[in-house]
Amino acid sequence: MPLDPKHIAEAQKQRLKLKQKVSKVSPGIVNLQVLGCGAPGTPASVYLFTDQTRYLFNCGEGTQRLAYEHKTKLSCLENIFMTRTNWERIGGLPGICLTMQDVGVPAVSLHGPPGLDELFKAMRRFVILKDMKVEASEYTTGDVYEDHVMTLQYIVINRETCQTKGADCDEELSQDEATVDDTDYYAYERKKESPPQTQQESAKNVRNTDWTKREENSVMAYICKLKPRHGQLSLEKCVDQGVPPGPLLGQLKNGNDVTLPDGRVVKSADVRAPDDPGPVFMFLDIPNREYLKDFVAKADLFAKYQQQATEEADQAIFVVHFSPLDVMQCEEYRQFMDRFSASTRHIALNEVNSFSGYIAAHRIQYHLNQLDEQIFPLLREENNEYNEPPSSDCDLVRSSSLSYMHIRPPKGIDRAQEASLNPAEYLNELDLLPDFKEALGELKQQMVQHNERRTNSVRAEQFPRLIFLGTGSSIPNKTRNVSAILILTSNQSSILLDCGEGTVGQIWRFFGKSNAEAVLRSIKAVYISHLHADHHLGLIGLLQARKKLFGDGCERLTLLAPEQISYWLRLYDCRFETIHKDYKLVKNADLLENPFVDDTLLEMGIKEIATCRVRHCPHSFGVALKVASVGTHPDTKIEGDVKITYSGDTMPCESLIALGRDSTILIHEATMEDELAAEARIKMHSTLSQAIDQGRKMNARYTLLTHFSQRYAKIPRLRPEQQQSGLGTDLGIAFDNMEVTLDDLPTLCQFYPALKAMFITHFEEMEQKAIKRGNKKLRLESVKNGSPAR
Repeated sequence: MPLDPKHIAEAQKQRLKLKQKVSKVSPGIVNLQVLGCGAPGTPASVYLFTDQTRYLFNCGEGTQRLAYEHKTKLSCLENIFMTRTNWERIGGLPGICLTMQDVGVPAVSLHGPPGLDELFKAMRRFVILKDMKVEASEYTTGDVYEDHVMTLQYIVINRETCQTKGADCDEELSQDEATVDDTDYYAYERKKESPPQTQQESAKNVRNTDWTKREENSVMAYICKLKPRHGQLSLEKCVDQGVPPGPLLGQLKNGNDVTLPDGRVVKSADVRAPDDPGPVFMFLDIPNREYLKDFVAKADLFAKYQQQATEEADQAIFVVHFSPLDVMQCEEYRQFMDRFSASTRHIALNEVNSFSGYIAAHRIQYHLNQLDEQIFPLLREENNEYNEPPSSDCDLVRSSSLSYMHIRPPKGIDRAQEASLNPAEYLNELDLLPDFKEALGELKQQMVQHNERRTNSVRAEQFPRLIFLGTGSSIPNKTRNVSAILILTSNQSSILLDCGEGTVGQIWRFFGKSNAEAVLRSIKAVYISHLHADHHLGLIGLLQARKKLFGDGCERLTLLAPEQISYWLRLYDCRFETIHKDYKLVKNADLLENPFVDDTLLEMGIKEIATCRVRHCPHSFGVALKVASVGTHPDTKIEGDVKITYSGDTMPCESLIALGRDSTILIHEATMEDELAAEARIKMHSTLSQAIDQGRKMNARYTLLTHFSQRYAKIPRLRPEQQQSGLGTDLGIAFDNMEVTLDDLPTLCQFYPALKAMFITHFEEMEQKAIKRGNKKLRLESVKNGSPAR
């Protein structure tokens, strides 16, 4: 959980003290750590860390989640270097900056090609950073960043053909866009939102925005050289030379020769290891062939660190390539790589890698798969296996999360901690659980008849199917990503309900490379319930993934969303990358009176979509879909249309009950446990019992609970009486990477005893926290009533 403002201030004070203490010392340990390796659906990002300071190179969607999973501390991060200003490289900035603020980082500097400052100004409209200062400046070739750790040289590489203005953005804003109230666009639930502007003020801001087309025309390369460091002092050699304990040792350590009391001179070089002049490493990102001409023209800037370096220490030890593989295979790029010394290691962070590094998602899926292998199928992404690369790429080093490149001391590449899967280990963990085997046996017995009727062929033809891609709230964690639900309506069509950060990555992992492309093509519509980040920040990534795979001829998405989203999408389209041709916006508010239907939805088997306003932040909506039922459903005997209602984020709401009346399925947020009802009300969320009550009031046939606070990372906490009686027959708990057909719905209530046994450690921790909360409440009530506190 984030710190409160008082603790943030204290953390900032401690960080500043540490910074002042080490600001004049060249660090003795410097490593590069791969956070994201650039595999499909995975960001390409590198963490440079010393024993004092941290730096991040690129921050795509999912970087925050990987940092959290692999315990990469963000509290010492002060500089983020971007090679490009497109979403693939910067999509994780909003979330990671909010997290850095929460852990007490007082300020962060953003470095990158021209336009990065404008990009973050645009993000400031929906990223509320009251307790952390963010600075973004433009840099040009020849500029240098320098601190006590390293000297970094910026090199701007330009496109061969640059377009500085586009007619698409010159047209006047429509009246609808001119009256958009964008002030509440984005705020995590843990932040207090700024007071909303008036409609007139918002319209003025929109009209005054510079809509000049500024697509990405340059990228940034970085050449880094560590500051020199004196060799380590050998106390054994000092003793041999007769150097007494005291200040003379300090002088020798600092590189000074000393004269002993007996008149002998001891040279510093004789009692120290050789000095480290500072190794060189660099980062390159050439997006496509249009940049190669300027890249080749600036080859001299890199030459001094290649084979012709005048000093051996100036030859680069590592070159990290963010460039896509097809660019790296171009003749010009190959020639550039060939000019480096044979000792230079080339690290590829692109599609040459196959494993995302999200180990925890696989671990929990292997556990859940033991309960039911069809509801919880194993994830289909490739494991981290290093096959021989193609002959043309034999000099590339493949990698995964937690690959380490030791720069100082120079120990080469370390794969000891590298992320890879170990299914045997995950299954053995279940054998150590005291009551799990018995609970699993009881569940299997209850599922016998259902499994006899359920075959792969029958299941494959059943629609709609629900795939939960994200079931957590606010911020992603190891096992629950933020909100996204994929509803397959046929083999060729699907709709997304919300699209939080990392949704595309979840699709790649769930379906695997061979099927993910077909699924991404099948998505015809996306519904956004409201404009909090955990519900929409993956949208641009989805649009870009589809364009990258299918080109400009890709079918436009139908985007059903609050109209306030248009400001952000239009600004991004005008300033950075063209996306306006990839979607058509249908405003949620327009569906309040008349349900929406068009030819695209009808082809998908969706007969209508209706909305209502719900009780959360401004412009929050719930939605109800009427979907054609396909295939046979022997367990539920559902025929004809299926009504699916989705709450988005809301506290208990009469309008949602009316909208979802007689739903087949209600998917409802259940952010808090019942004992935190007061906190849920403040944050305008629902507790578990409130969500269940909503379903029963609307006469929903089945209710699926989702959007759990990350304090319930494994399993939500039920009240003691609910734990005794279990879930009602109309209830189910959603997990990430859970696939549900209509016939699975009656079985979901049976899973809770086995889930509790599986996650018993997490369950007991939640119980202990509940006891502590209860005791604290009693003490406060005693003090309030005048009784002595115990």
